[in-house]
Amino acid sequence: MKRRPVASVPVHPYPTCDGQPLPEGEVVAEGRLRAGPFALEKSTYEHFRFERRGCVYVATVRQQWRYQVSDVEVIFDLDWRPLRAWKRMALPGVDLAEHPPDIRLYELRNHPPTMSRSGPDVEGVEHRVFNGSTPVAVIGPGRGLISAWIWAQGRDLEVGEVVRGPVLDFRQLVERIDVVALRRDPDRDEPSMGRRVRVYTVFGRESIFTDDEGVVIGDLAGLRPADRVDGPPPPELELPPPDPIHTP
Repeated sequence: MKRRPVASVPVHPYPTCDGQPLPEGEVVAEGRLRAGPFALEKSTYEHFRFERRGCVYVATVRQQWRYQVSDVEVIFDLDWRPLRAWKRMALPGVDLAEHPPDIRLYELRNHPPTMSRSGPDVEGVEHRVFNGSTPVAVIGPGRGLISAWIWAQGRDLEVGEVVRGPVLDFRQLVERIDVVALRRDPDRDEPSMGRRVRVYTVFGRESIFTDDEGVVIGDLAGLRPADRVDGPPPPELELPPPDPIHTP
């Protein structure tokens, strides 16, 4: 079992800088990705943003496809070590009062890391403890979050070099912390992007394309920059604003 239920977990306040609320952010990277012509799931759309907010970096992600909408916030320290992650999963086009979203908080400042969750199948809030070490990186809905791992450990990798560490993968309904490898592969010319891209592979099978600064711009499965895909992008689905401070 990768995570086990517990009655309660230590609670940490939302991060601050010297006891003051986080200041407004300065955008350090942003991207919009869409399913390209070779992707299996044509409705996939992702918008990610990284901001420097005083003493931390804050990443926000919106990933949507025809069966699910996920909103994510991850807070990192200035060395790109993840401190906490928050995720809200909802069904598109439903009344959230009748079908509440699934909301999860991953507290990575706890040792071992913990998760708190509310959802339509939960009475109140449930808690779990992970069987794993403090993560050096996180992998969540969308591809953009992998940029943070590259900035932390992979930017200076030579082709063929690998770094490994415990990683929280919270893309699926059952999350896990496993030791995962990040490998720098040979650069490749990618005609669909009109440029040469850097290639990094995680889990030994998922290849990600980045620009020269390590910002994710697509993947081998068919995600491409939104402005490189023909046709208008799908409209971003309307949901109440994310509330990673007060939920779950």
